[in-house]
Formats: sequence, structure tokens, C-alpha cells
Amino acid sequence: MKESTYKYIVRTYCATYNQAQYIQQTMNGFVLQQTTFPVVSIVVDDASTDETPAIIRQYMKEQFDMNEDGAAYEKDTDYAHIIYARHKVNSQCFFAVLLLKENHYSQHKSRAPYVTEWTDTAKYLAFCEGDDFWTDPQKLQKQVDFLETHPDYNIVCHNWNMWREGRFIPSPVHQLYTEPFSFTFETLPWVWITKTLTTMYRREAINQEVLNQFKYARDVHMVYYALKGSQGYYMPDVMATYRITDTGVWSKVDINKKNFTTYALYKELYQHEPNKAVRKRYMNATLAYYNGLAFGKGTWWHFRPNAKLYFEALRHISDAKDLVFCLGGLIPTSIVKWVMKTFKV
Repeated sequence: MKESTYKYIVRTYCATYNQAQYIQQTMNGFVLQQTTFPVVSIVVDDASTDETPAIIRQYMKEQFDMNEDGAAYEKDTDYAHIIYARHKVNSQCFFAVLLLKENHYSQHKSRAPYVTEWTDTAKYLAFCEGDDFWTDPQKLQKQVDFLETHPDYNIVCHNWNMWREGRFIPSPVHQLYTEPFSFTFETLPWVWITKTLTTMYRREAINQEVLNQFKYARDVHMVYYALKGSQGYYMPDVMATYRITDTGVWSKVDINKKNFTTYALYKELYQHEPNKAVRKRYMNATLAYYNGLAFGKGTWWHFRPNAKLYFEALRHISDAKDLVFCLGGLIPTSIVKWVMKTFKV
């Protein structure tokens, strides 16, 4: 697509559900952005049952110009109530709000078709969940500036901090990576640096049809295909906050179910992309799932299925490092973490 045909340089996507106490701070992070280009932030409320839709409506009423001729509208469809407008002060900031009429997450229904008119006219894609928030006004500008001057890169991400129990704490990578660096999927650190709220993608690197073929599609798939034949770049700047709560959808999921999801998505990805980099992550995800079951209070006695998982991991050993990982899988995670913390491994 030619530069002149992009209506927006960045399209931000935010999905929210029952996050009334957080959503305004998330939207403030979008409005906060100071850019030399237009940005559209899509906020999709998945039929929340709390005050989230009312807060979003009031925010649009107070912050956005609903009377701008040709640029603002409000309409009702069979699937959502839609509001689109430009911010009253930040002229580069546009919001597209979709208040869905039924919950799509519980029905495993995609919301992607509803936002194509904004996604397909943007050059870059960014994401932020409804309980996280951006803190640096230059976040999007910095990321776009990098991608504009590095056409051989498809991803740029950055450091973040975390908010838990009323205080900020550093991210797991804060002390690990204090300098910027480039990466591929093969060299991507095991500590996941491409957090949803930190990563910007070149839109043309994301093929939705390819992603749709996966049952367990997650951010991992976007990162993998964006990096396929390309590179990513990490910035050590802290530009966003990841909120840790007990009410988040993922936070409430049992650890074994989380491990299964990670195992299943890497196994499925490996079936489509049987290469060394994916195989190693599939093996490690298998070991993590096995370890949780083998040493879990209610699952340790499932000897046969647990052993089957372990031997599934063993089949993918290709070097001495893999063997060490597999042997480590026989030790309870709590002990491994204690050793790593005590001896600073």
C-alpha cells in the first residue's frame, strides 16, 4: 500500500470486559500519545455487565468532538453500538468504540471482522488490554520512527513496569536488558519481551488468514510470523505498565490450564512450522506442562499420561542443552526457582 493511502499510521486495539475501575486509565494512555501522524484507537467492549460501557460512553462525550462534520458519527448495528470521533485537543487522536451487544469471548467468536475498516487503512498495529496502560507520551512516535527508518524490521517492543497491590515494580527484563538489541524468533529471549502492551507490528507482516488456521492462536503466532524472514528490536525504555490483578481473565486460570494452553499452542505451531526454533519452545512448553502435572497435588498420581508427556519432550532432544532442560523437568519447579534465586543462576 502506498504511503498516501494510509488513513492512519497506527491502529491501536483494546479489548475490555468488566474493567470499569481500569478502562479510563487505559484510554488516557491512548490520548496521552503525542505524534506527528494520525492514530486510531479501537476500544471493543465485549458486552460488559459492569459500568465499563457507561464509562466509555461518558469518556467519549467529554473528551471527543462528536459534532465534527464528516469525521464523527454514532450508529447502531446488529452486533454493536459504534462511536467514532476525533479528540477535542489531540487532533491526531481518533477513537473507534464498539460496544458489543453479546459477549464474543464466551462464544469463541472473532471480533476482527468488525474493525477491518480501521485496521486495513493503518500502517502499523499496536495493542493494549483494558487493564494495562501506556505511560510515555512518545511511545508510539518512538516505535514508528524506528520502523520507518528500518524497513527490514517488522516488530519493535520495549521495557515496561508492573503495578501490583498499589505499587510499581520492575519488569522481569529490567535488569537483564539495559541496552537496545535486535532479535529474530531464533534468538528471542526465553523471558518473553514482546508483551502485548509493548509491541508494535508492521501491519503488512500480519496475515490474518494464516492466523485464523490456528485453534490456539495467541500473540506468539503474530510474533513468529512477523519475525519470519525479518527482525525485531527491543528498546529498554519503560513506556507502559502491566497491571497484575486477581480479576483478569488469564489471572483466574488454573496453572495447569495455563501450561496446557502454552503446550497446545506450541505443539500446533510446530505442526505447521517444524523448525528448530519452534521445536525447542514446544519441548520446553511440554516439560512445563508435565512438571506442573507430575508435582501437582491433584494430578501427580496420573502416572501414565504424565509419563507420556515427558517422553513427548524427550523425542525432541537435539543437543546437550535440550537434555539438561529435560532432566530439569524431573525437578519440582519450586526447587528450581529456589536454586536459581539462591545462587543467582
